[in-house]
Amino acid sequence: MPQGSSILELPSIAYFAIGGFAMFFGLFFLVFLWDVPQLVYLCGPITIVPGTVSILLGVRQWRHERVVVEFANWAKSQRRIKMDLMAERIGKTRFETEKLLGEAMDDGLVKGVLDRTADEFVTQDQAGGQEHFVGACPNCGGKVDTWYFPEERVICPYCERAVEVPAA
Repeated sequence: MPQGSSILELPSIAYFAIGGFAMFFGLFFLVFLWDVPQLVYLCGPITIVPGTVSILLGVRQWRHERVVVEFANWAKSQRRIKMDLMAERIGKTRFETEKLLGEAMDDGLVKGVLDRTADEFVTQDQAGGQEHFVGACPNCGGKVDTWYFPEERVICPYCERAVEVPAA
C-alpha cells in the first residue's frame, strides 16, 4: 500500500470480503447461538454493525472506481485538452479533475503527460512517436515550447507564421 494511504482507500473487493466475513459470523451467532443470549448480545452487534458498514464502504468505493474508469475512458479519447476545459466538461473543479486524472494515471487506466507549461493533458498513443515538440520557431527563433500532432497546425505566437512538421 502506498505511503499516505488509509483504511478508507482499499479496493472495493477488500471491503466486500471484510464485510461478508463479519456478517457471516454475525449471522452464525444469531442463528446457532440464539439459546445463549449473552453471546448474541455480545457478539451480534460487534460483527453485524461493522460488517454492514464495511459493505456500505465497499459500495461507495466501487462507485468511485467506476467513476475513475469512465473518466479514464473519456480522457483517452482526448489527444490534447486544456485542464480548465477538461474540468468544465466533466463538471468538476480543477482540483477534483487533477485528482481524478492522477488516480487514473496511477492505476494505469490512461497514459499521458500533464504539460504544466501549456496547462494541457496530452495522451500518449499506443502507436507512440506521433507527437512532435517545437522548442523554437524556425522562422523567427521565438520560444514556442509546445507539443503537437502531425495533423495539427502550430502558429508561432511571435511571428504568427505556421511551424512546419519536420520530415521523418
